Amino acid sequence: MAAHLSALIAVAGLPFGHIVGPLVVYLIKAHESEFIAEHARASLNYQITVSIFSIIGIIAAVGVMFGYIASGSAQASDTGTGISLAILWIAVAIAVLLILLLSLIFIIAGTVAASQGRTYTYPFAIRFLR
Repeated sequence: MAAHLSALIAVAGLPFGHIVGPLVVYLIKAHESEFIAEHARASLNYQITVSIFSIIGIIAAVGVMFGYIASGSAQASDTGTGISLAILWIAVAIAVLLILLLSLIFIIAGTVAASQGRTYTYPFAIRFLR
């Protein structure tokens, strides 16, 4: 359970805490039990995957915004441009909130599975550690 819940350390403000938490559990407890190792790997793989997709998403959003501004179609006096950029950022904010909510649901599902002695596979996770 700690492997999944430790991913929430990032909420406390620790940069990359969502990766550090499961990594610490994996490094300290993985040798004690294959069940613990499996859950720690699953959590760690998911958190790394989310981090990679988040970085790509941020770069894409910033690139689209700067590309839109640099294209010359954006001018300070153009109200339509301001509204378009506002809609873009609102859409990005909604997407981020949905991703955070889904991640929280997946973390809780993994925690419940671990507490019941079942395995859990995070959806969309790339298996970096096997």
